Amino acid sequence: MSYYTDHGEVLFQIRLNVTDEFSDNVQLNNLLAEYDASLMCQFDAFVFFVRECENKKETDNPLYKWTKDTIENEEKQVKYKNIYSVYVNKQQVYKENKADSMIKEIEKLNLNTIKSIDKFDTQPKNNPQPPERYK
Repeated sequence: MSYYTDHGEVLFQIRLNVTDEFSDNVQLNNLLAEYDASLMCQFDAFVFFVRECENKKETDNPLYKWTKDTIENEEKQVKYKNIYSVYVNKQQVYKENKADSMIKEIEKLNLNTIKSIDKFDTQPKNNPQPPERYK
């Protein structure tokens, strides 16, 4: 997967931090459909990543070990089950103008089950790296 466009442009992802009461919402689903977007529970994404690594026998790397520990930790399970990543055209990351536009539109819905919206970029320096104990 590419984290940059052909022109070296940084890509972005938005995540919704939600309450335990978060569920299917017609307004949100309609908005996402306009962007050809969908939600992926972050916990489910972690599980998928771990299984994919195990199927490919690529388990001797820091990111796999860190992610596996995360999904086996009950406290972190609760946390990540309430975070949803927005995928656009089935892609995890996309251009910043698309992310910004979606954030504005989601905020207009004023859903009380969305606690916050975060925007992340693909630059490694701006993202958590596996702790030393996994290296």
